[in-house]
Amino acid sequence: MPLLPSALQSATVPQIKVEGEARAELSRDLTLLQLDEDINGMKRLAATLIAIGPRDGERDEQLNWLDGRVLDFGKELKVFMGPTDAREEMFSGRLSAMELQMDQGRAPEVCCLAEDKLMDLRMTRRFQTYENVSEADLVQQIAAKHGLSAVVDINTPVWKMVQQWNQSDLAFLRERARRLAAEVWVEGSRLHMATREQRNGNAVTLIQGSNLFQVRLCADLAHQRSKVVVNGFDDAQQDPIDEEAGAETVAAEAQGHTHGIQVLERAFAERSSFRVREVPLTDAQASALARAALLGRARRFVTASGVADGSPAIQVGSLLRLERVSPAFEGDGYYVTRVRHQFDLTHGYRTHFDAERAWIGGAA
Repeated sequence: MPLLPSALQSATVPQIKVEGEARAELSRDLTLLQLDEDINGMKRLAATLIAIGPRDGERDEQLNWLDGRVLDFGKELKVFMGPTDAREEMFSGRLSAMELQMDQGRAPEVCCLAEDKLMDLRMTRRFQTYENVSEADLVQQIAAKHGLSAVVDINTPVWKMVQQWNQSDLAFLRERARRLAAEVWVEGSRLHMATREQRNGNAVTLIQGSNLFQVRLCADLAHQRSKVVVNGFDDAQQDPIDEEAGAETVAAEAQGHTHGIQVLERAFAERSSFRVREVPLTDAQASALARAALLGRARRFVTASGVADGSPAIQVGSLLRLERVSPAFEGDGYYVTRVRHQFDLTHGYRTHFDAERAWIGGAA
């Protein structure tokens, strides 16, 4: 009995479906495929295909993929990646652009671009005022307008008035999420907004010299602050608002390790940041804004950019553990903020990623 191939012997050529139908000829002609996503939401697909080849019933080779028979604007594309015996759906969206490139001495190429369901939100602009709403209310209202359900995992204050002023629905939700250190993404027919601790990303271990091919690690104090202060005025109570977030806000994410605020104050001195453009009307609003602003800085203290063996498990929101990269940078706690799943004919399937964490190892 022949042995079944192991994962190392399996092909990693992506499978592409058009309107639910697997098209082997697309995989055959594929020279480059890139799937990009980051914490701002929206997955983007770019697929490059050899554009000349045989066609059934024709004697001569033809220019393919531009006649609309297989690929056409608005058609649904699904991409499955990973070993042939364990492929996972990595992208679902609609084709929005086609490009033909012809260079002397090279076969013509067609590049197809597509975006996931957040494309509808990106292309819809509004002038609208919302009253007495939380971020959960905003996500639910906008999701309903696009035929999506809403999943919101974030505790937010209620805002007396929120205005969407000539913004796309996607830009508006991204802005609201950033103010509260949350993230927006779409999964199937569900529109999500959640903080990092609620996203529940899967855990992945990358070992330098094994499944981690390349990595650049950096600890940077340039944007670290000891605390963030937000001021305002509570008109209902006729009281000034003065809220701040400091080291205690970062302690939970640092897991008992040395975080950026500690290193900043040890190496230089206390540094404070004051937010003056927001107009909070309650203590709860100001506290939420201060906490989000400090976390946004603290989480970028240590950053990692790398290339790993192709893995569908590495997604935005995944929690990475890095090994064999020096005591200062190894360990867990890395949160993936950007990912590119790439297949090409030179390297096969590889995953490019950016990640960040709030602390550094003791050796630093």
